[in-house]
Formats: sequence, structure tokens, C-alpha cells
Amino acid sequence: MFQSVSEDIIKKALVTYVAKNTRYLGKAEIDKKDDTVVLRGEFSINESCYLSPGSGHFNAVEAIMCFNQMLYAALLGGIEKKMFPFYDDITADEFNLHRRKVYILEFEKIKFKKQINNNCFEGVLELKPLHVVKDKIYVNCQFGFGNDEECKSFAGNIKVFIPVL
Repeated sequence: MFQSVSEDIIKKALVTYVAKNTRYLGKAEIDKKDDTVVLRGEFSINESCYLSPGSGHFNAVEAIMCFNQMLYAALLGGIEKKMFPFYDDITADEFNLHRRKVYILEFEKIKFKKQINNNCFEGVLELKPLHVVKDKIYVNCQFGFGNDEECKSFAGNIKVFIPVL
């Protein structure tokens, strides 16, 4: 059953986006199914961070920024709600000190199928930890964005690693 991610956790997760006025994730909810953490989010991009006002559309740059925002919200929200067994003994604040150790490793099968309305759209992210190697946890992330519940207008798979703490 999905639970709301608190505004406090979202603010902590998106701390690096506030100064540039690029916080696109509004609300989020999180759930865990087996070993997969799922985050659903509501987004709005009122003004592109790099295109002139009125000339923008949802594109790959904004998609990656939205993916990152979902990823950090899912990590901190999942830690707060004890959804990651490998992070049972730390807090969201403690993890946030190590956020620069989260890296994208690989983009896979990313497809842009349909134009998305920037003013209001949804995103979904599924985080599935794959394995641990030394000080890194390898995670498979399936994601999508769209103006409908399926969120498949822009979708793909990204592999990341997160630190073992």
C-alpha cells in the first residue's frame, strides 16, 4: 500500500535543486513490493532550466533531472520507512551526507513515445537492488513519465550504484 513521502523528506532529497529553482517533484508516494521499492510522483516544470520561457517541451535533460529527483526521494523516503534492509541502521539525514556517492552507470532502452505536458505530469520509479560489490549496491531503476497513470510517454531503464554505509 502506497504511503506519502513527507514534504520534509522531499525537501531533504531535493536540496541541490532548490537554489537553481529546478525542483520539479511536488508530491510523492512510496511502496515496497517484494524487494522492489516503487515511488510515484507528481511533477510540474513551469520554466525550463535552460530553454527560453515558452519555447520548452519535456526533453531528455528534464527527464534525467526528474529521474534524479525521484531517485533521491525514493532513497530517503525508503530509508525513513525502513524499506531497504541494507540501510536499517541509518537515517535519511545520515544517507544525505553521502548523496554524492550515488552514480548513474548505464542508460538502457530509453524511449520517448509521446509528448508530455510540462505543467502537470506523473512519474514512476522502481528500484530493485541487484547485488553488492565492496562498498557499492548496484540497483536497477525502471522509470517512466507521462500524463496518464501508465507513465510510459518517456520511459526506460537506468542502472545506478549507491554507497554501502
